[in-house]
Amino acid sequence: MGKGLDSAIEQFSRFLLSERNASRETVRAYLREVSELRQFLSETGKGLSPHAGPGSWASVSVADMRRFLAARYPGKKGSTMARKIAALRTFFSFLVTVGKVTGNPAAGITAPRRTVRLPEFLPVDEMMDLLRSLPAEGEAGKRNAAILELLYSSGLRVGELVSLRRMDVTLEEGTVRVRGKGRKVRVVPAGEKALQALSSYLAERRVADKRGEADDWEGALFRNLRGGALSARSVARILDRALERAGIGRHLSPHGVRHSFATHLLESGADLRAIQEMLGHASLSTTQRYARVNVSHLVRAYEQAHPRATGSAPRRKPVPSGRREEGN
Repeated sequence: MGKGLDSAIEQFSRFLLSERNASRETVRAYLREVSELRQFLSETGKGLSPHAGPGSWASVSVADMRRFLAARYPGKKGSTMARKIAALRTFFSFLVTVGKVTGNPAAGITAPRRTVRLPEFLPVDEMMDLLRSLPAEGEAGKRNAAILELLYSSGLRVGELVSLRRMDVTLEEGTVRVRGKGRKVRVVPAGEKALQALSSYLAERRVADKRGEADDWEGALFRNLRGGALSARSVARILDRALERAGIGRHLSPHGVRHSFATHLLESGADLRAIQEMLGHASLSTTQRYARVNVSHLVRAYEQAHPRATGSAPRRKPVPSGRREEGN
């Protein structure tokens, strides 16, 4: 393909970062989908009008889009395909806005139905067992305890947690300043246990730090052994080891701790709008997944307890002779 296509992708990248305030992860994902389409068109030579000139997106048709998706992503599940189509729709919508093309070929592609998956989470008793089992000795042990306490206390995404700086935590007020998706900033509360774990970790860090950088307010809050910011993968490993130590025989991702936070709040009667604000969800419909989890608990309890739930009522004890049953 020609330089025109490369230029369009570069402009799209700047648009996502500057005008849409998209996260760098989202930008990378969108550019990956667009670049794969570009490569496909280059390899097949299809969908390019001889009158449009080399490097023009104007000749890409709905049929080209369908061929691309069928060739590159056969058998992919609905959620994966929906994300890819959404990225391409956004790209062509941008090209329409800047006058590069007259229509959006991706608009004619119907995304497959997504499979609705209920969030993974731990029941309250297992979450308490997990947090109680955390050894808080030494800088690494206290750091790990603070990480898991804060994940559960404030419902942070793991990416938000590892990007926290020391200056983002106000221990006196019990709040954490979080930079979420789209670089939106929100302030969330942290519970007493999380604040205690954070205070203990920071105190240990001051003792262990020989370079005088323990109170580097602009530095990473959670550091690895080399002094740099901890990675999301490291947090997942910390959680895996904690689950094993607590004897909890199931897998849980750091995002599952966030799901546990939201589910437990809802079960305790918290307002759905408040949960939405704490999680940083742009849409209430995203938060409403946790309402479905809550209902699923009620359904299970109903099926286990109600005599007519399964179609086979339990046998009633016989009433002794000479007595009548009394109604309620």
